[in-house]
Amino acid sequence: MKSFNLKPSLLFSVLFATLFFAGCQKDSDVLPDTELPPEEKDGTYSNGFFLVHEGWFGNGTGSVSFYNYETGKITDSVFQKENPEKDFEPTSSTLEYGSIFQGKLYLVSKLNGPVVVTDAKTMKEVGRIPALQGYDWRAFLGIDENTGLLSSNDGVHLVNLKTMAPYDKLYGISGQTGDMLKTEKYVFALSQREGAIVYNLPDLSVARRISGVSLGFAQTPNKKVWYTSNELLISLDATSLEADTVKLPFKSNNTWFTWYAAPLIASTSEDAVFIQNAPAYGGGKEVYKYVEGNANSLEKPFVTTPDRQSFYKRNIGYDGKTNQLVTTTVQDGYGANYAINNLYFYDGRTGELMKQIPFNGYYFTAMPVFHQGN
Repeated sequence: MKSFNLKPSLLFSVLFATLFFAGCQKDSDVLPDTELPPEEKDGTYSNGFFLVHEGWFGNGTGSVSFYNYETGKITDSVFQKENPEKDFEPTSSTLEYGSIFQGKLYLVSKLNGPVVVTDAKTMKEVGRIPALQGYDWRAFLGIDENTGLLSSNDGVHLVNLKTMAPYDKLYGISGQTGDMLKTEKYVFALSQREGAIVYNLPDLSVARRISGVSLGFAQTPNKKVWYTSNELLISLDATSLEADTVKLPFKSNNTWFTWYAAPLIASTSEDAVFIQNAPAYGGGKEVYKYVEGNANSLEKPFVTTPDRQSFYKRNIGYDGKTNQLVTTTVQDGYGANYAINNLYFYDGRTGELMKQIPFNGYYFTAMPVFHQGN
């Protein structure tokens, strides 16, 4: 988390917490730093999912936690545990995004931070783009075994995945760019300045431009691509790019103010999408679910956070292994309230709360990452 990425009230609260709550440590409700469960000691971070955390500004870098299906527990700082000589420095950067592609977990930092690549099963580092003054990354998208894309504050950079070296920029897109999605035929990229740019595969030539996009992108099992434009939820046919729309019961806000991944995700078991009703800087308390063809599914929130709990950034994910909607929250308020976190599991079809796990520490969770790629 970065100082100028905060509302004044939030910045004050973090500084206040630094002075008065310095004794509050991570891991009070998770496995201690020095302890790894046997299956994780054996390097099998495959039976669960990851939580990417921004970290507490000025008190260290971001981190990655792992939730284990078998044990039902969260292990903190798994990257640091498996790579004791490595880090996400500088502390002024923000670990904001994670994505698994071809068995590797790509961890992306904003504000002069690194891009770190690990084996997604062992969490051992296998590559990185070192931190450098002037780098300001956003999200990663894998194209093939040789090529990846990194969005940034100045367009989209092509990356050689063998050497982890940026070598060119994507044509036709500039300024701050964020979320990206690859389908069988296209790549979608979202620009603050230019809207959505749709690129043809494999040559990455521009196929179409779409203005007025607020949030994007998600893809449902029927291959349709979803995004929002203010109060509209829009789907595109995967081949023709013909659009269909439905009205949302709220206005969707973009995430450019303090960029984070769009809180718009898709189910892997039905043609349905989930979206947080969130302010531009993150937060909110409601998740809506739209089941394609059923306008009534938007009549009320699918999930509302429990009392005194709110989202922070993109705090929703769909777990295709369990068909559950997974969310994380922080407690309402300031100061030490930001150290009170909860992980929730909801039935992906009914919205019934299945399980809740509290975990303490100044994590500022950015997003979950699943092996299924959601």
